[in-house]
Amino acid sequence: MKKFFILIILAFGSNNIQAQKTISLEAEGNLESPNPCECVELSKITNEHNPADILIGMGKCIEQKEFEKAAKLFAIAGVYGRYDSYRVKDKSAHQALLVLQQNILMNISEEDKKEMISSLDNLFVRGSEALRTVCQSIQEVGIPKYYPKYMIQHGIQAFIEKDGNGLIEDFNSEESWNLTLKNYLHCGE
Repeated sequence: MKKFFILIILAFGSNNIQAQKTISLEAEGNLESPNPCECVELSKITNEHNPADILIGMGKCIEQKEFEKAAKLFAIAGVYGRYDSYRVKDKSAHQALLVLQQNILMNISEEDKKEMISSLDNLFVRGSEALRTVCQSIQEVGIPKYYPKYMIQHGIQAFIEKDGNGLIEDFNSEESWNLTLKNYLHCGE
């Protein structure tokens, strides 16, 4: 590997390596939040809010030190993001939820991160009453009704394939919704 790197430097010169410019391309609608949330109770979320919308609200809850609310918003954003990964055809787009989460969490203090992790740990205890309550609340909000543009436009297909809507044909929404609740949050355990 060392020899390969040395050959690259000799072939292209070290000045070329230092002078490289990074260009970032984003498709319109990438990680888009058309209806951003405030720091709200889970019951105020609708199935028209996408994960980008919800995670903005989570970030506001963290700013306000309302970590329990933030954890619940993290839970529904995660469920919706996982559900979207089942219905979005382009696998390279499926990382959108992780990028959205990182964008929020990388800008908070270490102390707030610890508080947030503690709230998530308390919420995500399999079989706990807190988790059962959150699962029930998310089921009441229901299956997402928005078009997952935030995710579709995050993938490579947004640049190379303009045909279709980016969704899997013959998608079974009910089956995928139940699978998401079971596999992501472990609802019903």
